[in-house]
Amino acid sequence: EYSATKERLEKEIKEMKELSKDKEGKWSRDRKTFTDEIAHLRAQVATRKDQLASSLKEK
Repeated sequence: EYSATKERLEKEIKEMKELSKDKEGKWSRDRKTFTDEIAHLRAQVATRKDQLASSLKEK
């Protein structure tokens, strides 16, 4: 019985480690995606501000 419990616990520990590694990888990819999207949006805002400033100068 002790051996079966030990094997079950070792299996659960291994599964938990794999799950945490998978989650960490996914979160890392998601974070990069969100960071890239935020940078893109900030660049768009800067472009629009420049366009607005130019159009105000022309008037």
